[in-house]
Amino acid sequence: MHWTYSQPELDSDLQQGDFLVPTDELREILSDVHPHFCADKYIGFVVTTQTCDLVRRGSKSPKAHYINIAAVRSLKDTAAPLFERIARPVAKGIFLESNRVTAKEFLHRLFNQNEQALGLFYLHPDADIGLGDHSVAFLRIVIALRAEHYSKLLTARRGGLKPAFQAKLGWLVGNLYSRAATPDWSEQEGGKNELDQLECLYLKEHLPGRGPIWVEDQLIWEGQANNVVFDGRNTPDLIEELEQYRPPPPIDKLVKEVADQAKAALTPHPRLNEQVSEAFQKAEDQLLMLYDEQIKSGAKEPDTQHQQDGLLVKEEIQNAIEQALDELKAVTVDLLSVNDTKITKLSNRLKNNGKIKKLIK
Repeated sequence: MHWTYSQPELDSDLQQGDFLVPTDELREILSDVHPHFCADKYIGFVVTTQTCDLVRRGSKSPKAHYINIAAVRSLKDTAAPLFERIARPVAKGIFLESNRVTAKEFLHRLFNQNEQALGLFYLHPDADIGLGDHSVAFLRIVIALRAEHYSKLLTARRGGLKPAFQAKLGWLVGNLYSRAATPDWSEQEGGKNELDQLECLYLKEHLPGRGPIWVEDQLIWEGQANNVVFDGRNTPDLIEELEQYRPPPPIDKLVKEVADQAKAALTPHPRLNEQVSEAFQKAEDQLLMLYDEQIKSGAKEPDTQHQQDGLLVKEEIQNAIEQALDELKAVTVDLLSVNDTKITKLSNRLKNNGKIKKLIK
């Protein structure tokens, strides 16, 4: 049996914190006074009337003329609606990722029996008391039954709370200002890990379309700006649509700005390219002139065939000189210019710079 529960003796009186299953007899009573609570979603009830008012003295009826029981529902069915009360959703079951912390803190309070604002009392699943799911007693949703049904309520009882947790329940019901001292999960062996698992479990979506679905704040804002429909959406389809509006990460924005500024600052003025071209053209003219002078100074009277061959050789040499100078000019201009390839390399270096990443965060 879970450490929050105890098993009352068979002939003992009802006590505050007793867990009742919806037997046929109990459903019959409810059908007459509160038929709404005969629905299957109400998987049990917890007695909230104080124990001292439930004591039977011999054959006498208890002091209480009415016995109050609080409705119990599965936490999986109610987690998303509860989150809606503490973190305003964007649409049914869809929440800002930044509100996940708020939801986790709420679950931490709930599982440790400290959720006073919403009037909730957590009940851990336990086969010995007939509770098969993580559940919550809604202490604000109370049904008052006549004390004449006492015996039928006893028949529906499957277990109760240990004294410390009876006190905590009484404190929550009575809205007291002092905190009843009950053991937290972290005080139990392995309790912290189990509590972490419970919190993670109920931050996930259990019922399709009911949430909670945690979507990055920026994606939601971008989706709203682009008139994305959130209500009634299939989760994968919604996320896929929102992804197309995902803004570039800050590091990409920074790198692009730096690269653009570098390109604007380092790209040479068009006049410089003209000067480079003029300088190489002048060098080419001088080399060709020098070559002509060398040919003429060493030339003899060649025959026609030799003259033709010489012209061919001269043309080839001229072409080689022009090609070599053009290649050298291209290399020189490239060294002076900032092209896309160089900017890409610069961008990659910036993106992988650890100091810049740290500053962005």
